[in-house]
Amino acid sequence: MVATKLDSDERAEKGAPQRVSMVKAIVITLALGTTAVIGYAGYAMFKNQTLVTQFLAPHVPTSQPSVALTDSRSKPVQPDVRLTPEGIALLLEALDEAVRRKDVDGVLRHIAHDATITIHLKQGPQQHMALLTREDYRKTLAMSFAFPSANDFTRTNTSVSVASDERSAKVSFKSTETLRQANREFKTEGEETLVFSIRDGKPMITSLEQTFPGDST
Repeated sequence: MVATKLDSDERAEKGAPQRVSMVKAIVITLALGTTAVIGYAGYAMFKNQTLVTQFLAPHVPTSQPSVALTDSRSKPVQPDVRLTPEGIALLLEALDEAVRRKDVDGVLRHIAHDATITIHLKQGPQQHMALLTREDYRKTLAMSFAFPSANDFTRTNTSVSVASDERSAKVSFKSTETLRQANREFKTEGEETLVFSIRDGKPMITSLEQTFPGDST
């Protein structure tokens, strides 16, 4: 998506890889910051309250009805949702379509609000890393989608591993996309690892890690 690599028939022209690589690096740098690491909020801990039953005093008439205390805050029972390779394949297809449409909200609706998002960018001999919140990732996607492309995002080498309890799954894949600049087209590539978990009765991405290898020239 963001890293740049020239097609084999374009490598003969000097300077083109460096210009495209720098343009994409600027987009990533603006979105992520140089090597800043953004912390993400911890989970809040909740304690169940114990209901105390009070007995009537001896002088109170026994005919007075007692009041039964109930917990009106009881949560409805969540359905027992399980992850399957077939279901994950459908989720990945929905994500692919959202990327091709450059639909930021279409991608974000599958990512949990407290998801861990890690971005790796290699530029020459240097490698940058940033931890993003969901809202930071929204801005990064918007800037990346703004770069002209052929809208031909393609996912390859997809690997799906479902946990034995079917409550979580790890997915890894590579991706390619054609970027356009100055009447020229350039192929980009990246790698991505996702972790799906059941949240509120539906599968959500709770961990996302992307790697964008830049030009080494």
